[in-house]
Amino acid sequence: MALYIKSSDCISAQATFGSYLPEELINTDASFYNCIKPEYKKYISPKLLRRMSPIIRNGVSCSLSALQNAEIDNPDAIIVGTALGCIKDTTSFLTQLIEDNEALPNPTHFIQSTHNTIAGQLALLLKCSNYNFTFSQMHNSFECALLDAQLLLLDNEAKNVLVGGVDELTETSYELIKDLECYKDAKLGEGGAFFVLSSDESEVVFKGVSIINSSQCDFNDELQKYGLSIDDIDLVVAGDKFEDDPSYSDFHKTFAEKPYLWYKPFVGEFGTVSSIALYLGVKAIEDQSIPACWTKNKAKIEACNNVLIYNNVGGEQSLMLLSIN
Repeated sequence: MALYIKSSDCISAQATFGSYLPEELINTDASFYNCIKPEYKKYISPKLLRRMSPIIRNGVSCSLSALQNAEIDNPDAIIVGTALGCIKDTTSFLTQLIEDNEALPNPTHFIQSTHNTIAGQLALLLKCSNYNFTFSQMHNSFECALLDAQLLLLDNEAKNVLVGGVDELTETSYELIKDLECYKDAKLGEGGAFFVLSSDESEVVFKGVSIINSSQCDFNDELQKYGLSIDDIDLVVAGDKFEDDPSYSDFHKTFAEKPYLWYKPFVGEFGTVSSIALYLGVKAIEDQSIPACWTKNKAKIEACNNVLIYNNVGGEQSLMLLSIN
């Protein structure tokens, strides 16, 4: 069975929310990247909006936009990947607990601090009682969500699955991450992307996702699993944090002649940033081009039939593959 991506949308530090990728990138001197806020009231009522933290607003708005684009009112499953969950609500809950000397705190922040809050809010808004699951496997959180969605579709347990990854960054979490040196030499960010993965035929074919539990990766072997070779790849989307990122040296050597799209220098590094990479791959196939500002080697894209997406964080690797129908 072939699987397809019927629609997608993305909220990030660039103007990615909507139909087209920006032709110019926004540069910032800030310590980390914050999302460009869309017009939330188009998707969420003001009454509900006031009670939502930024990650819930972004996740819900992005999801509802993807569903509208796919003309689906109620998906057969909702699957979300998030590395750190609702950081702002978690911080508020713990701060109140300390300030009130461990007296009974307001339960709202605790209720909304759990990782599955985004998926739960979506279910409530859509009145969707179908399969609902959240994955929190750090840098592979989004990939695990995709694998679960793929299994549901291949087992004929669903026809249309809403799947995405989203994370947020606050001043407090930024300071903690930097102190712990979790992401060395990386500018941090936040955001996410959501997709409708379906068994219904569409323009973008989702070939599959692989999580590589090894410090080594034979890219040719991985591609052969999907009946492809390195020569078949028309565009690579890679998570280099900066020029000559050593984590990507082998990948860059292997695909040096291919059009090379990178994104982390423009949206930041975070747990589910690979969801944005998948979104860029989807747009490349849909538009059969990519704005030059996103490409690293400025190689011209002649055609975009097969797109390989690669992420590597501290040796935790993943591959995603898209094709045109």
